[in-house]
Amino acid sequence: MPSPFAFPGDFRRLWIGQTVSAFGDKVSRIALPTVALLGLGGTAWDVGLLAALRFVPFVLIGSVAGVWVDRIPYRKTMILADVGRLVAMGSIPVAYLFDVLALGQLFVVAGVVGVLTVFFEVAAQSCLPVLAGPEGIVAGNERLQTSRAVAEVGGAAAAGGLMQILGTALAILADALSFLVSLVSLMLMRHREPPASKQAKPRSALKEAKEGLAVLLSDARLRNLMFASTTVNLGVATASTLVLVFAYDHGQLGPGAVGLAFAIGTAGLILGAVSAGAIGRRLTLGRTLAMSIFVTGLAFLMLPVVGQGAALTALIVSQFLIGFADSVFDIHVLSLVQRITPPEMRGRVNGTALSVVFGTGTLGGVTGGLVGTVFGTLPGLMLAAGIIWAGAAFVLVGPLRTMRDDASEPPGTAVRSRKSPEDARQHLHGGER
Repeated sequence: MPSPFAFPGDFRRLWIGQTVSAFGDKVSRIALPTVALLGLGGTAWDVGLLAALRFVPFVLIGSVAGVWVDRIPYRKTMILADVGRLVAMGSIPVAYLFDVLALGQLFVVAGVVGVLTVFFEVAAQSCLPVLAGPEGIVAGNERLQTSRAVAEVGGAAAAGGLMQILGTALAILADALSFLVSLVSLMLMRHREPPASKQAKPRSALKEAKEGLAVLLSDARLRNLMFASTTVNLGVATASTLVLVFAYDHGQLGPGAVGLAFAIGTAGLILGAVSAGAIGRRLTLGRTLAMSIFVTGLAFLMLPVVGQGAALTALIVSQFLIGFADSVFDIHVLSLVQRITPPEMRGRVNGTALSVVFGTGTLGGVTGGLVGTVFGTLPGLMLAAGIIWAGAAFVLVGPLRTMRDDASEPPGTAVRSRKSPEDARQHLHGGER
């Protein structure tokens, strides 16, 4: 079970709003491409473009969003993002009712929602230490990750039911209303951040973004976390591209069996989310992260070593282990970044990290297709497992190896190395958030 930590009221409001929003997001991720395909004559290309417009903004503007978040109060940023997403997503059922809905509108909505989600996520990750308190960072991330994992199952079921009852376009109204719930939860928050201090001369956004990267690279813990996450994400994205090919070609499985395996994988996500804190308290942080990386690589490696007769069992076990390890890894990486990043730099560090993570995922998808074409599906899965395991080196060598969650430094204690520019901390504005 998640930690029994008693959360402050403002964090509970954020959590409730994000839980509802996670369900709505899952509904729209299914309903939006369904509208394109079944209602507007879209193609597979259109579906792929809709998906890309939801995550490519993380790659392109993550650092920019980080600069904004460090300049503007977190709550204000999230409120503006929710208002924009509510209007954008709500425009689809309205256009449908007036019979003017077109594919172009879907693309615009997906792009707008994608951009605003970048700002919201960077702000939400940056404000969690403020709302949950230093002792509630890991437990808070457990709660949020559990909500997202449950939404993967419940949201999919809700999407199917809503599309059946209301139709595909009107089902998207559920996502719009989920942004309204999130907006209300933010409006009810009592915490207010002090306004940023005025500067005599406005600073360059590019320079501020570089400062975030400098802090990320100058602290050995943050740097090793970024390299570990980048390597693991590259391997996971490479392998994930090949999993369906393995299931259908090598395993000769049907869509129903594959859907079952992925559903069980979601159960692994939930188990990992609710047990991540307990695992971290029992082991050192380095061992927890290394265990997660090892299990993830093993889960992909087991696929090419089984025969066709055991393909379904292997896929089910693999997806469960991947979901479990992914939750544990993500919760502890995010929690440590939130804990040791200087408060005035959280937006830029989180934004830069999100750009790197999503960029690596995009590269991994291309790598998976290339490796599968050149070497074949099974050797490609083996290579991907090796890439994943290589990420453990950044955890097992260096300061992360012996760190414990309950022994981490207080928030905002990023250590400056000799390579860190002196002005990275001296010219920041905004003060303690």
